[in-house]
Formats: sequence, C-alpha cells, structure tokens
Amino acid sequence: MKKIIAILLALILCAVPFTALAHSDNNNAGTIPKTATAPAIDGVKDDIYNQGLYLPAKNPHNATPDGGMGGGADAWLLWDDNFLYVFMDIKVVSFYSPDDYEDKQVGEPWALTTVEVLLDFSNAADSGDDVSQFRLNDRGFPNVTIGRSNINWVSGADCNPYGEFKGVKGKDSYTAEFKIDLNAVRKAGEAGGMNFGSAFAAGKQIGIYLFAQECSDSGDQALFVSVPTDQSGNWVPANYDYVVLGDNVVGAAAPVVEVADTASNADAGAADSNAGAAEAAAPAPAPAPAPAPVVTAPKIGDAGVIILVAVMASAGVVIFRRKSEVR
Repeated sequence: MKKIIAILLALILCAVPFTALAHSDNNNAGTIPKTATAPAIDGVKDDIYNQGLYLPAKNPHNATPDGGMGGGADAWLLWDDNFLYVFMDIKVVSFYSPDDYEDKQVGEPWALTTVEVLLDFSNAADSGDDVSQFRLNDRGFPNVTIGRSNINWVSGADCNPYGEFKGVKGKDSYTAEFKIDLNAVRKAGEAGGMNFGSAFAAGKQIGIYLFAQECSDSGDQALFVSVPTDQSGNWVPANYDYVVLGDNVVGAAAPVVEVADTASNADAGAADSNAGAAEAAAPAPAPAPAPAPVVTAPKIGDAGVIILVAVMASAGVVIFRRKSEVR
C-alpha cells in the first residue's frame, strides 16, 4: 500500500506544471484605470491623469538617505489596449548644466537630472535582463532600454518605435510624459528572449520602480524612488512594487442626448390642434336604435336550488341504505 501511495504522489507531482514565482508578495501599489480618452503627449498634465493611479517617488534612495536637494516626483498612470501612460512632475532645486550635456545624454544619461520608469512586465523577473527602462532628462531627451543585457539601449529619435516621450522644463521643476507602446516593447523584448508574462489585459500585474534624480553643478545628487528606501536598486526587480491593470474605465465620452426639432414639434402640435378643431365642428352622429329585448329561460332561484339538492341527497341516502341492507 505504501508503495502504491508513493507512486501516485510521484505521478501527481509530475502532472503539476511549475511556473516562475511572481513577486505578488511585494507591495501592491494600486490599480491603473483604463482610459477611454488618450491624453495628448506634450509634457503638460491633462485632466484625465487626475483619474489615474497616483504613485509618488519621494522615498530617498539608499545612496542619499538624507533626501538630498530636491523633493522627488509625483506620478500618475493610465493604460489602454495599446499603451501605458505615465506622467511625472519632478521638483528640483537646481538644474545640472555641464558643458558636455549633449554628449552625456547619449553616452552617460544616468549622470544628468533625469527620471526613469522601470517595468518588469512579467512581475516575476529575477534580474535586470527582463526589465524595460524608459528615461527622460530635464531637457526632454529620451533613452529606452529593453532588457539590460539583451538589447542595447537607444536614445533620441531611435526611441520612437517604442512610444512617445515628452519633457517640459520649468523654473524649479520639470514634467516628463511617457506613452509606452506595449505591443512594440513586447515584440522587441520577446525577440531578445525576455519574459513578459500574460497578455496586456485587466488583472495583469506589472512590477514597477520609479526613479527621480537631481544633479547639480556642484556635484551633489538627490535620488528618490517609489519603493521603500531599503528596496532601492534600479535593476533589482525582486524589490519592485507592482501595479495591476484595471478594468474600471475613466474618460468615457458622455452619452449623446438627441434634442427633438422644436419647429417640427410645433408643426405637429398645430396639426393636432387643427384635427381636434375639425372633430369638434363635425355634427354628432345620430344615436343607435335600442336593441330588441332578449327572451331568456326562467331561472331557478337560490331557494329552489337548495330544495333540489336536498331532495337528491335524500334519494342517495335511501339508495345507500337499501344496498347496505341487501349485503
């Protein structure tokens, strides 16, 4: 018997499919609403973002535990069937303007004042090789990395196949807007062997890590992240929080209410009035002659019915008694 049980257990274990363990035990940062209205990608916050998921990046990175100079970033997220939208508003004290800025934004983009959106689309990655990174510096110049070691990162116009990216610089802040093409990123990533998990649909979990970095001409830095300080690490997806694609729709157009043609209604009302006046003016029809009387059979009153029932019942009793006597 023990041998039979052991064999059955082995067969059951062989039949159970084993998959990569998702990071669902990490912090759920919230549900991203699905938008029916696509925001304009111009670096200016559309009102629709106020209905999106709010996600701050204001925890000091463990490299600058005192918080450094700036105040971090506020972010809002939306999605639809084709795109993930991220709008970030970054507070800064000063802007870093080295003489070789243009060279750095292509060769060392991490050395400038910048924001990054890092995504583990499977929510199960165990290394940066399955992470996609989207970066905008304080002059609105983009960099995209799809898989840290699988595909080389691209900059400027070479980022266009993966979405739209726009930044706007203010006096003491700048905004960064990302429209990430989910299908294009997935196609490129899976071609390099990346794991994207399930389809982009309501209920899908995506690991997320937001990063805001302020640099100054003096060499100081302030780094802020959306995860707890002790979980800092841009390319450590096991430390990411995760978000969920929601099925709650925002930004839907208001239903169109048809307004009846007032002139047509007036014409119809006038026609009804004229018809009513015509009916009132017409002579009333002559009354119909009274119907001939109908001859009916005489009815038996209630008393007669009662007497008849009593007689029939008595007859039945007599018959019953006579039959009983015969037996």
